[in-house]
Amino acid sequence: MSNFDQIVELIAEDLSAVEAKLTEDTVSEYTFVDMAVQHVVEGGGKRLRPILVVLSAKVCGYEGSDAHTLAAVVELIHVASLVHDDVLDEAAIRRGRETLQTKWGNKVAVLVGDYLHARVLSMLVSRRADDPAMAILADTTQAMCEGEVIHAYKSGDFDISEAEYLKIISFKTGKLIAASCTLGAHLGNPTETQQIDALTTYGQQIGTAFQIVDDLLDFTEDSDTLGKDAFGDLREGKLTFPIIYARSVCDDDEKQTLEKVLNPGTDETEAIAFVEALFQRYGVETHCLKIAQGYADRAKAALSTLPEIPARSALEHLADYVVSRES
Repeated sequence: MSNFDQIVELIAEDLSAVEAKLTEDTVSEYTFVDMAVQHVVEGGGKRLRPILVVLSAKVCGYEGSDAHTLAAVVELIHVASLVHDDVLDEAAIRRGRETLQTKWGNKVAVLVGDYLHARVLSMLVSRRADDPAMAILADTTQAMCEGEVIHAYKSGDFDISEAEYLKIISFKTGKLIAASCTLGAHLGNPTETQQIDALTTYGQQIGTAFQIVDDLLDFTEDSDTLGKDAFGDLREGKLTFPIIYARSVCDDDEKQTLEKVLNPGTDETEAIAFVEALFQRYGVETHCLKIAQGYADRAKAALSTLPEIPARSALEHLADYVVSRES
């Protein structure tokens, strides 16, 4: 059994409760809306963000059902962002099944993403006035949108640096993962700022590691393993962490060729062969994993002041899993 499987087993009852919340709180009285929503909600995935809410709550001493509600909330925000991403990327497959826009078109997909955000608001609005969840998630979703907008704006900027890109992904990916930890920590002891800060730092660090590895897997794993089209970022001409690093270390002729293969209309087989050879020549995979592991190590270090209980150990193992995973 892998470390990830052991983590899931540790909180299996909690995750079952989260799945029930995801289904119950997204039901629509309109049959088609319900069918479209459940198509994405039941699409599975790692449920990383719900896991982080639950484990962060446990490591801070909270065992109640409110963790399940907040876990469902962050997962719905994540799923909504994926639905909209798939429209922007014209993606055909997500988590091994047809994306919404493949099945029903862009208009339905965009509106289902909006519906999921509306359900999130409904789940939050009934919480007590002094609950920090609304403020945390408002700030988080704003940052996610800002990250996506800047990434889209920079899409054709071949001079983007690693540092710039890392800032972007700290917003578009890291913020929601960090918020998952923050929300869980607040459930345990909202006055224990040291614990909250430690878990927020942990989440931000593994969020960045997660996206670096996600970028890399697009080039190193096949479509069946990924549950989506491999080389999708290359096909769309996206500048992601592996490409940015490769461009920073290759020679001028290779830079020109790399920019050429990232443009639409390039023969896909030729583009893939060139990029694979370039990555091999300059050790791109090794570099990406080294940087990601650095973030994972800093995440684990942030947990050093927390109680040495199974939930903390699970968080430490989860940081390593984020780097070693294959999908």
